Amino acid sequence: MQNEIEKIIEDGTFAPSGENCQPWKFAVTGNKISIFNIPEADQSLYNYGQKGSLVAHGALIENIIISSSNYGYEANLELFPKQNVSNLIAIITLEKSSLKEEVLYAYLEKRHTNRKNHKAQKLTQDQKLVLIKTAEETGLGELKIVDDQTSLDILGKAIAVNEEIIFENKELHNFFYEHIIWKEEDQHRARGFYIKTLEFLPHQLKGVRVFKKWLILKILNKIFKVSRMIAKENAEKYSKSGALAIVTVKENNSKDYVNAGRITERVWLKATQLGISVHPCTGVLYFMENLKGGNSSTFSKEHQEAIKTAYSNIVKTFGIEGETIPMLFRLGFADEPSARAMRMKPIISINYD
Repeated sequence: MQNEIEKIIEDGTFAPSGENCQPWKFAVTGNKISIFNIPEADQSLYNYGQKGSLVAHGALIENIIISSSNYGYEANLELFPKQNVSNLIAIITLEKSSLKEEVLYAYLEKRHTNRKNHKAQKLTQDQKLVLIKTAEETGLGELKIVDDQTSLDILGKAIAVNEEIIFENKELHNFFYEHIIWKEEDQHRARGFYIKTLEFLPHQLKGVRVFKKWLILKILNKIFKVSRMIAKENAEKYSKSGALAIVTVKENNSKDYVNAGRITERVWLKATQLGISVHPCTGVLYFMENLKGGNSSTFSKEHQEAIKTAYSNIVKTFGIEGETIPMLFRLGFADEPSARAMRMKPIISINYD
């Protein structure tokens, strides 16, 4: 059983995480897997209140549930079972069960982020309904999809506010560059974005290298407003997506963010099965969480207003009210990505009874 548990955990870690930070570690006691968050893995503005990491843990948990079933175990999940144990997200108890055919299991390792431009092809109505039903069947939240051009244009501009702020805000600029991995062979030594996974076009890559120096970028922004040019180019890319989608949950607590991660992963795996590319675009959502939580000092007044307007446009375009949006992503059809993020070996401690 021990070997199977380690394989199940390894399958779990194929889950996505912000900046590929992989903020988890595990303790195994008998048939119990305890899952812990590693807060220091991501202290960025994109992870206010560790909410981004909670989504990542939800995706991890969903993978573990799928993998457990594939190996003939029923996974009994307890979320936040011990409030006095720091950073304990969940305990999963495995009970021997009959083998089940898990169609999505084959896609755990195949699932990936694809930031390439989408082809001029829409999802079919059947494909959209399958993805919406996949989210609905979890009983944890909903998936909403829009693909009309008016909505895509509005949302494209809203999402691209993230890039505009990255190249105007020193803290975010530095964070971005600290997490770029420039050489493929360095991936195993650090968590972050391998440069090829970002899918920059040649002229964009030249700019990214130049903009690494904050003083140069600051001067170029003052003279040429390059941050606005970058945002405009990205807005056009997003508006040409096959579709844009959000995952919604009812509340804004820790369990809701974990559940949103579970929905996201199951939808993403189903999209992978259908040959649909997925690219998360959550910057504005998590900037807004900072503002809602009172952490606004890092943003200028101008950026605060830009974030609020962009978020409002997202809410209005998707037609939601009083719900939380932990995930927003592009859906469409694209060529294979230039590279994929590497997974680190999971941290597992074995406690023998």
